[in-house]
Amino acid sequence: MRYSILVLIFTICVIGLTVKAQSRPETNWRDVEPKTVTLYSRIKYIDEYKGYGKSAFSFKNDVRSDVGQKITGNNYELQYGSINLDHDSDWFKVSMGTDDCSRIKDLGELNWSGIFDVPYLPASPEPRHGVRMPSKTETFEESSGGQVTKVVVGHIYVVHSKDSDSDFYTLFRVDKLVPSDEVTISWKVVPSPEK
Repeated sequence: MRYSILVLIFTICVIGLTVKAQSRPETNWRDVEPKTVTLYSRIKYIDEYKGYGKSAFSFKNDVRSDVGQKITGNNYELQYGSINLDHDSDWFKVSMGTDDCSRIKDLGELNWSGIFDVPYLPASPEPRHGVRMPSKTETFEESSGGQVTKVVVGHIYVVHSKDSDSDFYTLFRVDKLVPSDEVTISWKVVPSPEK
């Protein structure tokens, strides 16, 4: 009898905790303050910072390339200033590693308060290794298969990072740009609209 009562009390406690845990509201990504990071043009600072230097960033690990190589294994989701077109290195590029199908898209001029839903951005159907110059009838964004886009102050971008180790979305905004030198972004990892 005593054993039955203890089992009953234990069961009620477990059920109560389970219900309470399931009823906790998830943190709304809109209410989370964005983090910030400054990236420096890889082309301009190639001699000062070896490798990716301060030009690449991992949203997944919240580290810039100059401090995070041991953490990320040189796998970053965003890079700035590694492409130079007519002395303009203000371009973002997503990772193009062996199995990477990541893509980036410029959503236009927006403030954080103007984003209500995370836009769907399909990952590339297969990894692309490098970009080609655009033809006369296409943009660089189109010729890269969505792996490269122009840096524009005040614009918000969506990144769908996908490889064999991860599959997630990030939104970021260009808050400051010193042309072909440095860019400061604010960013948030956000829920996938696919789930």
